[in-house]
Amino acid sequence: MIPPGINILCRGIKIQLTEKTMKFHSAVLMSAALGVSPALAQENRTGFSAGVALGFSTDLYIGDENDPALLPLLEYRGDRFSVGTRGASFTALSAETSKLDLVARPRFTALDDPDADELDGIDRDLTLDAGLQATYNFTDDLMISATLLQEVTGEHDGQEFIGEVENTVRLGPVPVRLGAGISWKSDDLSNYMFGVFSDEVRAGRPRYDLDATTTPFVSVSSGFPLSDRAMLIGGLRADFLGDEISDSPIVDEDQVISGVVGLTFSF
Repeated sequence: MIPPGINILCRGIKIQLTEKTMKFHSAVLMSAALGVSPALAQENRTGFSAGVALGFSTDLYIGDENDPALLPLLEYRGDRFSVGTRGASFTALSAETSKLDLVARPRFTALDDPDADELDGIDRDLTLDAGLQATYNFTDDLMISATLLQEVTGEHDGQEFIGEVENTVRLGPVPVRLGAGISWKSDDLSNYMFGVFSDEVRAGRPRYDLDATTTPFVSVSSGFPLSDRAMLIGGLRADFLGDEISDSPIVDEDQVISGVVGLTFSF
């Protein structure tokens, strides 16, 4: 059982997350980690930003109920690095139109001690991924990124590759970021997220093994400046699950819609 308050130490920044918030991050961070951040539209500003967001998501797993939850938004951004609730990054190489970052990201899951009776006997832990992210800017508003992640906490040893194209449309002072991409997950990661292991078999829940899976997604996010330091942010993301995922006996949907709406302040 997860303690009511879990401390996640991320390079000196300590964030308190309730048990409900931690479970809920699994869906919401799919949106938050891909552009809905305290620094949206202020990406050249260094220093601290902090805020809070209301996260919401459709239910992915059978019997699971993702009620809206408040999420902390914390980040410190330096000239070449950032660290916060979304993870950490360090720019190893940088050119005029491209860069290469070293990244580390937590992977939360709603299967961490789930409450649903249908998921009884399943318990997957929080993990940490580390890897590389390469980005190329065709223009100031159009960019492409490729991210390769390896799980480093020894839970499943899986990998994920994410390719995405993002285009920002500017409506006066308001940037609207449109994204589309695909996520490839290795068989180890796919089974950790969607499979049923031998010791988890129950009546009506057979063992279920997956090969590597691919999931297309689209996203939209924006930030509306309320002042020089305050910003209203929001975003939505839709993930379209393939048949191999949706056919799992613990998966209840063939698509997941998630998002956040929040307020952030820069210091």
